[in-house]
Amino acid sequence: MKKGLSKKQGGAASIEFAAVFVLLFLLFYTLVGYSIPLLLGASYQEVAADALREALRHSSSQSAEQDVARIIDDSWLPQGWVSVCEDYPETYLNVVGNTWSVCLRHDQPAAIMPALSILGWRIPSLPAEIRGEASILRY
Repeated sequence: MKKGLSKKQGGAASIEFAAVFVLLFLLFYTLVGYSIPLLLGASYQEVAADALREALRHSSSQSAEQDVARIIDDSWLPQGWVSVCEDYPETYLNVVGNTWSVCLRHDQPAAIMPALSILGWRIPSLPAEIRGEASILRY
């Protein structure tokens, strides 16, 4: 009798495993989907702050622009992931009066990690833009 009962229960374990696996996968993907934007945002902010710190070492904005571009190019961020912010001129450094600021962004972060849709439920993907900006008032 036990032999027949175990044959009937054999498929139930695989169905339970499949259901639990789907739930754990969704949980993992959601955790990663929320962690990546936070980590990338912090990285972009740190690179912008480092670039601004380097820019402040120079008295002219021309040589500061070159150093800002060098710091951003030397960072771990791939070239395709970094672009100039829309509200800035053609460079990462913006000097308006005594205010110096550096801004860099990734304009298509959904290419890093696409959204996942299961049964009509969409797991959040990355935001529309990841941006790092640092500003200081220089006297």
